[in-house]
Amino acid sequence: MRRKALLSVLAAGLLAAAILTVPAAAVQSTAIDAPDDAEAGTDFEATYELTDLFTDFEQWTLAGETAVTSVTWTVTQYDQAGNQVRQDSYDGQAFTQSVDIDTGVSRIEVRVRGTTPGFETPTYDPPQRFTAAALTLQREGGTQQAIDTDAAHHYTQQSRSTREKIEDAEAVVDRSGDDRSRDTLESAISAFEAGNYDNADRLADRAENEAERNARTRRTLLYGGGAVLLLVVLGAGWYVYQSRKQGPSRLR
Repeated sequence: MRRKALLSVLAAGLLAAAILTVPAAAVQSTAIDAPDDAEAGTDFEATYELTDLFTDFEQWTLAGETAVTSVTWTVTQYDQAGNQVRQDSYDGQAFTQSVDIDTGVSRIEVRVRGTTPGFETPTYDPPQRFTAAALTLQREGGTQQAIDTDAAHHYTQQSRSTREKIEDAEAVVDRSGDDRSRDTLESAISAFEAGNYDNADRLADRAENEAERNARTRRTLLYGGGAVLLLVVLGAGWYVYQSRKQGPSRLR
């Protein structure tokens, strides 16, 4: 009975997943100019090229969404010769645009321009990201196919500076293999993700210093141990040498 119940739950889960899964569109998307990161509150611009527009449908609607604020979309359609067929502009974080094979359109460029959004608190790994553009193919009746979703890392001057300090400390800690400095580094990351950048800076510096100090201590102990071992070996050799040297004289 329990096995049948588990199988029923599994089957229901697979069915729900199949219903909720949005198929990917055959339309191809390429980022022509899309930054990987941007400072919060600064100008943001990205452009995407769509090709293979009519592999599945001859008429459909292009929908776009973004987290960029104060945004303007520019959607430009071109024919096979590269001539502009149509250009439309939309304000707001979402737009829709009809796409029809009868217009002669062969490719589409979508440009999003606006302001990089801010964030409440950062994340270290993975870094906090925002949706630059989410493009979807829509059909009458509610059918949707995802074309592409592009995201970018956003930061402030302080969050970037602290992240770089933590990354530098992390490299030193990784090389040292020191557990104590690793704990301090984790505390620095926790402070960073709480938005406490000053404390994160101090803890990152402490983690790096601990790692370097403990690495030096281990090297000193290693070299000291090696020196002691060398002295022991030399002393034993000298003792054996002296013993063998004095041995025959006793026999005589």
